Amino acid sequence: MLEGLKPFYNAVLRPAALFFAKLRIHPNHLTVFGLLLFALAGYMCSRARWIEALLLVISGALMDGLDGVLARETGQKTTFGAILDSSCDRLTEIFLLLGILVFYLKLPQINIPGILFCFTSITGSIMVSYIKARCEGAGVSCTRGLLQRPERLILLSFGLLTGQKVMFYILVLITALATVTVIQRLFEAASQCRVSGQQN
Repeated sequence: MLEGLKPFYNAVLRPAALFFAKLRIHPNHLTVFGLLLFALAGYMCSRARWIEALLLVISGALMDGLDGVLARETGQKTTFGAILDSSCDRLTEIFLLLGILVFYLKLPQINIPGILFCFTSITGSIMVSYIKARCEGAGVSCTRGLLQRPERLILLSFGLLTGQKVMFYILVLITALATVTVIQRLFEAASQCRVSGQQN
């Protein structure tokens, strides 16, 4: 849904990317640093320090955007860099949701629904990304999707901003929309495969 804003987002980040280029910072360093920020955000979530977690998520998301812009601006785009970036993208969500899961586990009265929807949110997020990666590996176009990673991070950030009670409903929403997105992508993949079969 937010893919159309990517050129604007990249243009905003370009001056910062050029600054990092002057410091001779490699894009992969920003990728790993962003992952560490998300891991720390997950830890803050486990301790119910929601605002600190939100600030770390915002910082980590900026690093995630900057690494790609820096790679393009400095001609350092590599296959490994793309693999590292994609792998860290998956881990950032896992770390963040794991932190929320630990928070629910530490409550005096264990919140079973919260734990369940943390698990389904992690599963849905991974499946959405996996289907796209699998399609791309098979040479099949897969661009549709109601809830892609930027939208998931925005929803989680809103949950961090508003606190524990709203976070539960955010997890329910992510689970539902991720399920819809998985179905959308499977239908798109099936359609693309049928077209490819007719052409061959």
